[in-house]
Amino acid sequence: MTFRPIRGLALSALVVTLVAACGSGDPEGSSAPPAEPGAPEVTDLTVGVLPLADLAPLYLAIEEGYFEDEGITVEPAVASGGAAQIAGMIAGDIDLTYSNYVSIVEAAEQGLPLRIVRENNRSGPQGIYAAADSGITRPADLAGQRIAINSLGNIQELTARAVLDSHGVDPDSLEFVELPPSDMPAALAEGAVDAAWLVEPFLTLVEQRGEAARIVSAFEGPTEDLPVAGWTATQQFVEQNPNTVAAFVRAMDQAMQLAADEPERLAGIIPTYTELSPELAGQLSTPGLAVTSDLSDLGTLTDLMVEHGVIEESPELDGLVVEADELPQE
Repeated sequence: MTFRPIRGLALSALVVTLVAACGSGDPEGSSAPPAEPGAPEVTDLTVGVLPLADLAPLYLAIEEGYFEDEGITVEPAVASGGAAQIAGMIAGDIDLTYSNYVSIVEAAEQGLPLRIVRENNRSGPQGIYAAADSGITRPADLAGQRIAINSLGNIQELTARAVLDSHGVDPDSLEFVELPPSDMPAALAEGAVDAAWLVEPFLTLVEQRGEAARIVSAFEGPTEDLPVAGWTATQQFVEQNPNTVAAFVRAMDQAMQLAADEPERLAGIIPTYTELSPELAGQLSTPGLAVTSDLSDLGTLTDLMVEHGVIEESPELDGLVVEADELPQE
């Protein structure tokens, strides 16, 4: 069985773009001692985001003034998916971006010098859904069907393949359709796709309306407790702006802790950056937020990527993840 990412040509073009812009930096060669703590080198940051419940801590940090306290301002910029977010960062339109680790690792394996600066979320309530009147009621019914995901070749496709494979469905029989998460409920209702890999707030929306039902969890069996997504920057940005990156991470640390201590705050912040009502926001499943950032088990994900043919062998991860002691301390 072979996983066949469809966006290889686009990713190769990104490699050429970044090498031309940044040189041929090698994350594994990043061994310089951390810079001395000081004022942020860059104070105005544009960060790539998606309108997902998992991003609530970023908006809490903005609302609570955590970024301002660190001497930086953050402006969210919405993108369509992991590949688009990385492309926007490479093009210089954004400074850091939220992205899933499959897209990050695959890009790094193809030559893009990326660094993961903080974990954001792990496996949570996400799942594969089908329209209530579709006749699809169990994982076996998904064989040969069209499944909407937010970006081809990313963590949604990988987990869909892995989970359905564990239920006896041939992953190569599946057809994946790229759609923004916000368009998936309508695509299900209209029959444009047979199923969709839904995240919050969209899975609660379709459940509350009775429009679709969960067929299988995206995180069970081989994908249980899997690292999912985090914040990344180019190696060049991290090296040139260590105080800025450290400030961003500290603010996110505070926001993650606030979300853990006062989970009711999530229901209040999510309607400010999505179209969800406060009432419905209070009914969302709790996202799998990473209060502390520890990607020591990222190899679990890369092993799954090897198993399903995304990459040929598990990569060396030491240079991909920015550890806390690499950044200036307060």
